[in-house]
Amino acid sequence: MLYCTYDQYAAAGGTVPETAFGVLCSRASRMIDAATFGRAESHAAGCEACREALADACTQIISLLSAASAVGAVPGAASFSNDGYSVAFGSNASVAAAARQEAYEIIRTALGSDPHDLLYRGIL
Repeated sequence: MLYCTYDQYAAAGGTVPETAFGVLCSRASRMIDAATFGRAESHAAGCEACREALADACTQIISLLSAASAVGAVPGAASFSNDGYSVAFGSNASVAAAARQEAYEIIRTALGSDPHDLLYRGIL
């Protein structure tokens, strides 16, 4: 399930072009499903407040993914020098892990107190 439409995204101030929106929205929606263990999709169908919160989270995650892909534009490049000759290569795994953690925090913040336990992990 896609948690937001391009119109919702654009109304929230999103700057990603519509051509790239579909891919990024799909990735953002999968991140929401992963964080909620798939509970968000069925719950959002009947709960307007959670549907709006998840749409807000989705728009923010799309912007996050767009920024993360811009940072990692050169595969494997970790840093560049301003002289134009020096490029350090390393793993982009840390960028991906940071994006996943930030996406989880966006979802957690959007759901607030999470009254429907969408983020419940089975721990007291």
